Amino acid sequence: MKLLSRLGVAVALIHSLIPLNVSAQSQLNYTTSWIGNSFGFGDGKWMQQDIQAISVGADGTVYTNAPWDESGSEIAAYRAGDKLAVAGSTHGWGAAGGDAVAVNHTYLYAAMSIGNQSNALVGADYPAANQTWYGITRRTLANLANGAPFSGGIGNSANATKNSFLPVQTVTTGADASIRGLAATDTELYVADTYGNRIVVYDAQSMQPLRSWSVTSPGRIAVDTDSSLWVLSGISSGTLTILHYAANGAALANSLTLPAGTVPTDIAVAPSGQILVADNGPLQQILVFNKDANGQPQSGAAIGTRNGMFHAIKGAAGNVRFNGITGIGVDAAGNLYVAQNGEGPRAIGSASVGQGAVLESYVFSSRAFNWRLYGLTFVDSAAFDPATPNSVYTGSKRFTLDYNQPAGREWTYAAFTLDRFDYPDDPAFHQPRGVRGEPMVRRINGRPFLYTLDPGAHYLNVYRFDTAHGEMAIPSGLLAQNPLPGSWPAGQPTYGEWLWRDANGNGAVDASEISSNPSTGSTVGNGFWWVDTPGDVWLATPLSGIREMPMQGFDAAGNPIYTYATSKMFAMPQPFTRLARLVYIAETDTMYLSGFTSAIPWDATHWKEAGPVLARYDNWSSGTPTQQYAISLPWNTQSNPQTTTVGVAVAGNYIFVAELYTAKVDVYDARTGQAVGTMTPGASVGNTSGWVDVYLGISAAQRENGEYVVLLEDDARAKILMYRWTP
Repeated sequence: MKLLSRLGVAVALIHSLIPLNVSAQSQLNYTTSWIGNSFGFGDGKWMQQDIQAISVGADGTVYTNAPWDESGSEIAAYRAGDKLAVAGSTHGWGAAGGDAVAVNHTYLYAAMSIGNQSNALVGADYPAANQTWYGITRRTLANLANGAPFSGGIGNSANATKNSFLPVQTVTTGADASIRGLAATDTELYVADTYGNRIVVYDAQSMQPLRSWSVTSPGRIAVDTDSSLWVLSGISSGTLTILHYAANGAALANSLTLPAGTVPTDIAVAPSGQILVADNGPLQQILVFNKDANGQPQSGAAIGTRNGMFHAIKGAAGNVRFNGITGIGVDAAGNLYVAQNGEGPRAIGSASVGQGAVLESYVFSSRAFNWRLYGLTFVDSAAFDPATPNSVYTGSKRFTLDYNQPAGREWTYAAFTLDRFDYPDDPAFHQPRGVRGEPMVRRINGRPFLYTLDPGAHYLNVYRFDTAHGEMAIPSGLLAQNPLPGSWPAGQPTYGEWLWRDANGNGAVDASEISSNPSTGSTVGNGFWWVDTPGDVWLATPLSGIREMPMQGFDAAGNPIYTYATSKMFAMPQPFTRLARLVYIAETDTMYLSGFTSAIPWDATHWKEAGPVLARYDNWSSGTPTQQYAISLPWNTQSNPQTTTVGVAVAGNYIFVAELYTAKVDVYDARTGQAVGTMTPGASVGNTSGWVDVYLGISAAQRENGEYVVLLEDDARAKILMYRWTP
């Protein structure tokens, strides 16, 4: 690689000309909106980010459960397209939600766990050192926040759920003993003790054990109209069958014959007696079994579009186009409820929170649509399609915008772009958190490409599109600063940088398609990727300067070509001692860099920050770049909360800088570096947002009418924050 060391000299000569010590303080005139969640939080509501299980009450209330929601809505209640309640006390202080839920006419029973936060929590409310409790929390339907205590109940002595937790398994911390199935009548509670390979029956009032019997790693349970039980078995092995038992545990002969390829994830019984089975296999449907004169289930017409969202047009959202069904139920009035999270129930031991939650309802008999709720984004940011500011991509979703609609209603969920069936080798599945986030959308020679980062910006994923695969983003390439942990992919080096390009076009990472960096053989680590308009890839390394990898055209499969041999290196310019973010505007040959300086050096506690200084350089690639200014960004690590920066976006004549802890976007004039003002969340989103928690958490675009639209990650409540501002 050719080292352009003259760059550091050129900017050093002029960097002292305009070091601007400015702070953007004045509030701008803008509107606050959001994308991806049915509620903004201005009304105190948000749709949770994951649903692992549902139970439907007699009145059509849908009760949900999941191990984790960033703002504590693991267990919640919804009805008629509205959110009614959050149970609480399942988030923090050792507590987490779970993978099963059931209700009768009086109580809600939900799986949850209680740990001790690496042995930091002690006392009767917590398990012994190095142990975790998995069990059931019981709440009153009248108020989900209130526990329904019972003799032998334990935990939560300092809140309203005191003594309403029933431990079913005590295991070594790290083992996953989550309850994977619950069903309740007004007299009995049926518990799938998946870890213990048994069904346990408790008295629904006293919570005392009544009986149990052995079932291999049981999961979901449904009570039939004759009081018999349908039980999903084989959760731990993945060899899933549905077994039939009498309520006393006696095995019954009649069974469900599932089509080949079915991956059953939930079971429900309609008031009519029909048995429903959610299929998370390629069909993505709800299987329906009618009973003959002898009570033997017979396969009927399935509910839902065959292949769900993966039916043509692949990825397009629509009615009965399911995607990762995790829960189903039918109420007494004949309404069907379907919960999805874009992947299906989490695997044993997984910490997955899904790919975005959808809860929807249909009339069971006619399949007519009733209502739908969305909580679609987590550890994800958003970016505009350069072809139109009306189309927005997140890592795995596409939204369309109608700017004439009221705040929070501008967006429509258009498509899901992550294909786990055709492309199970998508690198995103193997990277931290297993989600595809932090997008950059580029149009190269008119063709759309999606580039995404993992939360720590260690890996740059490349995707292409074609008409045969509809909205699906096809894995095309990967640039890695270091090897991925574990054995995937075969062929990656044990040390150092590497890249993959899908030369044969099959969307799989083949060992023969992997190249290591021959020049350094080292691990860059903690750098920041950027892709410019022509498709050239830039890497701001922390200490070794900046690397440009010019795109070398396209291969026969339509993948952009990048090579280490054609890379160019630029020395780190003044005033920086460590680089953190990079935005390069190819049209004007303008480079924006942020990072740390000798005055405020980097420290490990601020490992993901964008730094206290941002500088602009003109004529970057000319060999004699000129530093126009260096801005002192808001930075105070002694305040509470701290004031630090985490993201940088440039659009039109303005720079937008996201602060990490303070829910603030600082705006600067890109021409002069002067502070213009700030934007903070408005009333429509409850005047709050979560931390911007990823490296590329902010983007911006200018519309033809002069309005600027700024998109910001908001993990706290499963949405993308959107600011609209006209200077």
